[in-house]
Amino acid sequence: MDDSIILLWAILVLFGILISVSAVSRRAAPSGMRVRNLQAKAAVQVFGTLGVIVFASGLLLYGGYLKEPANVLGISVVALASFSKFSPVNNAFSFIMVAYRTEFQLDDWIKVQNTNGTFVGKAKDFNMKGVKLKSFDMSESIIPNEEMLHSLVENLTPDNLFRWTTSLTVSKVVDIKKIEQIINHVLMEQDLTAIKDEMGYAQQSYIEYYDDKMDFKPAFRRINIYTYHPKWVQAGEHAEAEPIGYECAYQLSLSLKKQLYAHVDTVPLAYTDPRVKP
Repeated sequence: MDDSIILLWAILVLFGILISVSAVSRRAAPSGMRVRNLQAKAAVQVFGTLGVIVFASGLLLYGGYLKEPANVLGISVVALASFSKFSPVNNAFSFIMVAYRTEFQLDDWIKVQNTNGTFVGKAKDFNMKGVKLKSFDMSESIIPNEEMLHSLVENLTPDNLFRWTTSLTVSKVVDIKKIEQIINHVLMEQDLTAIKDEMGYAQQSYIEYYDDKMDFKPAFRRINIYTYHPKWVQAGEHAEAEPIGYECAYQLSLSLKKQLYAHVDTVPLAYTDPRVKP
């Protein structure tokens, strides 16, 4: 076997892997933002594994090992096992399909719904085992790639802006216009009235009321406040923007509810139910 031919074949396969991974890696956010590209990480595993298979197949073909039927049968069994249900190669392919379908990155908050339940958390890592999610209570769970492929996956922060819901309940004794005035006042104090998207359009916060279904509490009125927040937050003057907008929105929602309850409690005959989560 000529070593120069083997080296040339290895270089060609390596270049093919690099070009494929580079094509996937271009799906990234603009400069100045710290991107944790999930597709690129999956592509390295998938195309790297494929590169090893292609290189090994070419080497075996060049060396004449494929002339024997027994060798061909053995290689076929290995290739079939590589793409079986429990193979890491199959898991990697399953995940890259999920990554492209949902278009989320590491540190994005996602919701995964399947027959086992609903999981909400930040995508912290991806490996051959699956996607690791970390929730607000700091608990971690790993969802296998095969399970991710057959789940409904929603990216809670898909663009530069996302919508956040803050829920609270107040007594029906309080006039609804008074409640709306309080909410608008607090939103202005928190600078949450409106925010411009990447197209320059102002996304206005708004309020919804629910009186028909009150979970056996007819004296209460459910109120949902919808606000818009940026996904990318710059921690320092010269630091890269981090995708931590979801955590910031959670903290702002807690502060918003605290101020709203403080204002509503000053209204005569008003009472609130603080057990409702943000």
